[in-house]
Amino acid sequence: MKKVLVIAVLTACMFNLVSAQEKYKPQAGDFSLEVGFAPFAGKDIISAGELAGFIHFTDRLALRIGLGFGFGSQVEDNGESGASLFKKTRSYFGFDLEPGIVYSFKGTTRLTPYIGGGLKFGLLTTNQKWEEGNNVQEVANGTGLEAFTFGLGCSTGFNYYFVKNLYIGAEVGLGLDYISYLNPKATSGSTTTEYKDKNHELGFGISAQPLLRLGWTF
Repeated sequence: MKKVLVIAVLTACMFNLVSAQEKYKPQAGDFSLEVGFAPFAGKDIISAGELAGFIHFTDRLALRIGLGFGFGSQVEDNGESGASLFKKTRSYFGFDLEPGIVYSFKGTTRLTPYIGGGLKFGLLTTNQKWEEGNNVQEVANGTGLEAFTFGLGCSTGFNYYFVKNLYIGAEVGLGLDYISYLNPKATSGSTTTEYKDKNHELGFGISAQPLLRLGWTF
């Protein structure tokens, strides 16, 4: 009888251990929230990152909705003053909405490699101020600086669940982007000039900048 009880207890412990291990990863019906931060996105970018939410249809397939953002400033100054002064100040803010699908592979108990794909809709807003001698000119929506973006992309990466329902991860992506730049407007004193030039650009490239990601499944 004692042997039967011992075997039953050990079996229950092993079953609970396996069940606990399986719950490291999300299951069908779970939700995940993720925050990412790119501290080395660029020398002029103050902050860049991403917020993302996941709806897990199964333990392998999930809907992903991401919101990317970044803002920063840049100053060019020749160090002169008076009539010899030249100073250019640029500030900007950008964001994009990224709906897509993610498929996770089996991996290990805690490690999940995945692939994904989706769309991207973005907007970049900027403002420039030029100072040359005693002349000050403010330029809003500078050509090549403010734009609408539409893109298609695919990505691959991994998540590592270091404790139950909490994970860290990394990702690299490949994308095709269409960029439409808006008309620039320049204001000098009380005079505002709008330039009618429009530029369009089609770009294809690999995104591999470091992105620190932390996620929570519930």
